Amino acid sequence: MWETLAPPWQAALEMAWEAYCANTVPIGAVVADKYGNVVSRGRNRIMDQSAPAGQVCSNELAHAEINALLSLKLSYEESRQAALYTTMEPCPLCMGAFFMSDVKTIHFAARDPWAGSVNLLGTTPYLSRKPIKVFAPFNTLLEKAILVLHIEWNIFKHGENILTSQFFNEFRAILPDTVDQGLSLYRSGELRNKQKMGFSADQVFNWLTNQVQ
Repeated sequence: MWETLAPPWQAALEMAWEAYCANTVPIGAVVADKYGNVVSRGRNRIMDQSAPAGQVCSNELAHAEINALLSLKLSYEESRQAALYTTMEPCPLCMGAFFMSDVKTIHFAARDPWAGSVNLLGTTPYLSRKPIKVFAPFNTLLEKAILVLHIEWNIFKHGENILTSQFFNEFRAILPDTVDQGLSLYRSGELRNKQKMGFSADQVFNWLTNQVQ
């Protein structure tokens, strides 16, 4: 699977796995220029105590998309032709930051039924003014792999009691198997073992896509 992905997607997944290995929310994002070259990277850092210069950490605002956009150094015209790639559908905070930036195109690899907010676009006069392009998930196996990673992390962080919450009911509504698969990975400890063994993002996501088929 990995070899079929464009470089911006590979980079975004690398950031998501880096976030997972840092014990924070496993979401990654990058900005690519009009040629598809990755020009900035960001990951969730809400539980990190440090961050690259110009990025934010140790704060509920330290989301992947925010950090990728804060790191962007392109000119106004170059930014307008660039695209933001993120592993999960952006939340309201990140959609707002994206809209306020000069970047006009966004791709997300997995839906987020809990916090995903691309539907905010076009809901107010201001959010209707910019020529924004949104590209939804394009690969079902990749989407499942990302969601299973997200679900396993949430169970590890909050415990199995979270399985009866509305949060998980929302995920069951879009892809029912992913919650059970995430629970199985949590109980088996396989994903945590791969982290300890130093697996790279390509190894992990190739393995995950095989698990969710």
